[in-house]
Amino acid sequence: MKIGIIGAGRLGVTMGKYLRDAGLTVVGFYNKTKEHAIEAAKFTDTNYFSDLEKLVQASDTLFVATPDGVIAEIWDCIVSYDLTGKIVCHFSGSLSSHVFSGIEETGASGCSIHPMYAFSDKFHSYEQFHTACLVAEGEGSARQMMEQLFRDLGHTVLTIRAEDKVKYHAAAAMISNDMIALLQTVLQLLEQCGFDGQDSLRLLTPIIHNNVDNMLQAGPKQALTGPIERGDVQTVQKHLQALQGTQADEVYRVLGRVLVDMVKEKYPDRDHTAMEKLF
Repeated sequence: MKIGIIGAGRLGVTMGKYLRDAGLTVVGFYNKTKEHAIEAAKFTDTNYFSDLEKLVQASDTLFVATPDGVIAEIWDCIVSYDLTGKIVCHFSGSLSSHVFSGIEETGASGCSIHPMYAFSDKFHSYEQFHTACLVAEGEGSARQMMEQLFRDLGHTVLTIRAEDKVKYHAAAAMISNDMIALLQTVLQLLEQCGFDGQDSLRLLTPIIHNNVDNMLQAGPKQALTGPIERGDVQTVQKHLQALQGTQADEVYRVLGRVLVDMVKEKYPDRDHTAMEKLF
């Protein structure tokens, strides 16, 4: 396998370095900004290509590691090249392999594979990439080869239907970013209580770590604690009164409805009427 990477950002550089260190053949990088391709090639000990067609010619597998909005543009550029027998794979979480419109007419096969992983740093994200799980979608042979490639490197690889990609990506965005938004909301509440940011984080760190560990080990329902789980209507009512009219009130209510549904499943014999009325 000779892998050519289009895009020299955090994703492309991480994949190039990780796969190169694993002993795979990465022929090099093409990037619209030549300096970025040169930088990526130097870091990964590969080559840079100033001509996209030459990269395509040198590769039997093309990784399109660009932002989502550029993938279709890249495909429009390379579709006129000789792609016979090549695999074309992108890494978008929200787009499917259908973005490679008419690929069957080129003699190539296409797929997408999305790492559930935060690419936070161009030059260090590869160090922990071995922990990532990936989700693959696309035409049979291309998808199967990509699945096998990453499974051989020790990864868990799941499959998904093309029509589910956007919903899947929404889930990934929520778990990645909404927890941060929730933390910010809580920090603002604690600031109103007179705590500075450093003290608030020191206060919250143990409970955050414990909750995440419990959720991952026992599952969300079993990890659930607090007044909604206990059925403590009076305390929840006080919370809502204290937060009334604020953005935190909206957050509390939206998540509270989810928690009530979880508690109903956890305790099906309990009367949940009073708690449901609060939300």
